[in-house]
Amino acid sequence: MEKQDIEQFTEIMMGLAENYPGAVLTSNGLKLRFAALKEFSIDQVTMAATKLVQVHKYNSMPTVADFINAMDPGRINPDQRAELEAGKVLEHLRYHGKNVSPRFRDPITRHLMTARWRYYAWASKVKEDDLKWWSRDFVRAYKAQAAGIMVECSSARLPLGTLARSITRNIAFEQGMNQVTQRG
Repeated sequence: MEKQDIEQFTEIMMGLAENYPGAVLTSNGLKLRFAALKEFSIDQVTMAATKLVQVHKYNSMPTVADFINAMDPGRINPDQRAELEAGKVLEHLRYHGKNVSPRFRDPITRHLMTARWRYYAWASKVKEDDLKWWSRDFVRAYKAQAAGIMVECSSARLPLGTLARSITRNIAFEQGMNQVTQRG
């Protein structure tokens, strides 16, 4: 949507709010909704509002997420995506075992199966009974990654050489300081 769509957007929201007793629209709330739905056209928002009124499965004013789901019903939320990705990892394990290198398209899955669980090590040790617990842990880690939280890993790791030089410099410095203090 563009700036010139604000008036029509406000009219759509006001009309929609009439279908939900007690719905209160504020200018700040409308601005927030407009910003959140900016990637969609005013026509898409109009169709979504019409669809939401027709379905009327909500007891309160539909949220931005409800609008997005109405416009793009195929869109998968992070919870569902996490479950699907865990299934893909397990499917790969069942069909290919530990010896075939997985190629996960999803960047979060790829990250988790290289940084948190190294696929070959994990696949060679995991037991069938532990897979439901692993799946639960994977889903939690996936959701955290999707929310932007780094779980037990850092995307900005120092190269090992830099880290080793830093450690040895500190040791050499401490040894030098010890020698100076022993002489004095």
